[in-house]
Amino acid sequence: MNDDTIEPEFKKSYTYIFSFFYLIQGFYNGLQFIVLPIWLIGIIKTVDLASIITIFAIPSIPWSGKFLIGLINDKYGSEKYGRRKPWIFIFCIFAGIGFIITGIGVPLQTESTVIMFALFGAFLFNIGIAIADTALDGLILDVTPKKELGKVQGYTWSLNMFGNAAGGIILGAIFFIFNAIPMLFILEGILLIFSGIFPFYIKERSIPKDVKAWKEFKAIITKRKNWQVFLFTMMDNVPYNIVTIAFGLLILIYLPNSPITAEVTSITLIGESLDLFILFSLLGAIAGIGIIIGSILGGKISDKKRRLSVFIGNLIYIPCFVLSVLVIGNLILGIIMMILIGTGQGAAKAAYQAVRGDLAKRYPDLNSTYYALLISFLNGGAMVGLLIVAQLFTAFSAIFNEFYIIYFFIMFIMAGFQTLSLVIFLTIPQSDYEFSHNLEGAK
Repeated sequence: MNDDTIEPEFKKSYTYIFSFFYLIQGFYNGLQFIVLPIWLIGIIKTVDLASIITIFAIPSIPWSGKFLIGLINDKYGSEKYGRRKPWIFIFCIFAGIGFIITGIGVPLQTESTVIMFALFGAFLFNIGIAIADTALDGLILDVTPKKELGKVQGYTWSLNMFGNAAGGIILGAIFFIFNAIPMLFILEGILLIFSGIFPFYIKERSIPKDVKAWKEFKAIITKRKNWQVFLFTMMDNVPYNIVTIAFGLLILIYLPNSPITAEVTSITLIGESLDLFILFSLLGAIAGIGIIIGSILGGKISDKKRRLSVFIGNLIYIPCFVLSVLVIGNLILGIIMMILIGTGQGAAKAAYQAVRGDLAKRYPDLNSTYYALLISFLNGGAMVGLLIVAQLFTAFSAIFNEFYIIYFFIMFIMAGFQTLSLVIFLTIPQSDYEFSHNLEGAK
């Protein structure tokens, strides 16, 4: 459905509810990708870098199955409470319990079992958040009109990034100082439960009476045009988790009096884990500032012209991959480059997300399934990227002794994935996602 005039009821307060959910989800990202690995390094002392990257990849497996969650969520719901809200509430509780278990259980483990237990806890809360997130995506698509979608995606994405910085960096540093990281995980569990309650204030559409879920799903996956969408989505996220993590390490490793040594594939702490955490977190916060700015601007531009916003985001983002290696040893240039990377990443992601939302709206009965299928490919790309880079680190370390040389080749390969995503995106007809007035102006 491409009719720009058909818009569901939408209240301003809905944006606040969506944003709060993504703020708490941002805390989850920060705890998983910033706090947890640094905490584990502090416990185990010496960790193989390829193993750390693999640890990131394994808990993301539930996110790759989001389309199955979406299929069930589109078909089944509650006549009284709605199609989306019960799923959000139940699995926010499930994810909250996963965080609480992690916070309580990790300090009780020995060095030989701590990684396996952390993986177990992470797998639990990733299952819960993946399901709740799928239902919330469907709720956003159900109630948000096309003219508001870019702005909503920009706000939620920027709040997600702010939560990442606030939860993974600000709160992480505070709780590290007081040696109370387990309490931070317990706090996140409680906040997740609250984030599942507020969506009950949103008025949903009634559940469609006769959703032929499996038949429509087969129609979705057998269309060649949809596979173009799936492929550009997957390629787009291959570099996502790698770039800021690897660039942060590049800056830290080559700082004078660095708190870490890098023997190509392994990281060993020289000082306390708090020293490393504060430095790494400050870099993450700087990137987060860029992401927030880029997300808001990308969302606003996207609400005027989708295709242009995608171009602008990638034009900033892709060159930074390769050029970032030039700033080693210079903290000021490193900070500037980190802001540019964040801005490009935020702008590109917000623009792409608005386009994906438009594409999902073509299937009103299965919009959650379609969008979840896209997110499955998105997260599948992130998992593939992490696993590829883990292998590349191992392979390149047999040839090169310097981290920055390995970094350059990996970033060059990641730039190739991001460019391929843009090329495939350009093959999608603009009529599937662009505003009608922009198409008329292009004739």
